[in-house]
Amino acid sequence: MIDRFLILDHDASRPDAENVVYCDGSGGEMFREDSDLDLSHWRPNRTPARYRADTSTEICFRFLDDPVPRAWMLAVNNHLDVDGILSVFTLVHSDQALANRRAIVQAAEMGDFWSWGEPPAQRLFQGLTLLMNRRTAEGRAIQSIYEEAFRRIPALLDQSDPESGEIERSLEPLRQGVRLIEAGAIRRADRGPRFAQYVIPSAVVGDELDRATYIPKFNERISRQALLWPQARAKWDDQRVCLVSVERADGWHHDLWFPGYLWADVENRWLIPGMNYRDGMESYDLNLPTFDLAIQELNDAEGGPGRWTIGAGAFMFHSKIQSQYPVVARVLDGRGDPAASNLDPDYVTAKLLPAFSDL
Repeated sequence: MIDRFLILDHDASRPDAENVVYCDGSGGEMFREDSDLDLSHWRPNRTPARYRADTSTEICFRFLDDPVPRAWMLAVNNHLDVDGILSVFTLVHSDQALANRRAIVQAAEMGDFWSWGEPPAQRLFQGLTLLMNRRTAEGRAIQSIYEEAFRRIPALLDQSDPESGEIERSLEPLRQGVRLIEAGAIRRADRGPRFAQYVIPSAVVGDELDRATYIPKFNERISRQALLWPQARAKWDDQRVCLVSVERADGWHHDLWFPGYLWADVENRWLIPGMNYRDGMESYDLNLPTFDLAIQELNDAEGGPGRWTIGAGAFMFHSKIQSQYPVVARVLDGRGDPAASNLDPDYVTAKLLPAFSDL
């Protein structure tokens, strides 16, 4: 579809090209209404309505389905992540992308949204994140990382890549989390169309509390850092609020997770009324009075030193919680560190559920 691509910084000058497609990132002041095209889920968003979808990668596939008839000269992106790589790949290597559409879209969702993906998507996501981490640590330019990724994507998909064995083994923590849920060792309860409850008992936690309460970062590769990856929960609860309660010796550690896609300008997924991300994914506003009331009731019931804190409003350490998205509420001590709660998971669920049951 497009022969050439460039990775440009946000403040770069416009490239010497007409008919530019800006994918997975706005063209900003470089964008020309009469000749260019946005294919992105980032805000502010000028993607035409007929192409809008959840990930930028899926948006680019929709463009391939119904392209604007123009001599497109250049695809441009401005950052390094899985959805960025795969959206540009879809435009530049269109035939290969179309032959693997499902896996490519799911891999982009695993990175940008902490979503579930089937094994082909898992391998692609993991291979790309390993590549990005390694080359970034070496100081490689983003353009060259994209070029290497494009060479390796077909082999990552058909498992002929030299690192396929290592990649397959490294996905075990994700798959182990799924098995623990399916076996009932980690207890999952469906509490309605928009809320789910997970309880990780001490028998599963063992002496690995840090793993059980770990919050993976945006586009983080699967590793032993987390005991239960949000991508595993998303196999069942991609569009639900999830309370994850971890049993510890002195009580409970509770994390309230929102769906991982809410930062993006998505098209086909459930949104939480009153939650508004500003440009990019740096900060959000959350105006949900029933949620505020539930948190206040939980704090009134707490008997320990910790206080429930959410990533908005007048709560102390709310900016710290915002930086830990998709977690939007947890119990913190006076230093802003995680603290034990004396409230059991069923009580917490009963208080929080009304805030989300009618949305």
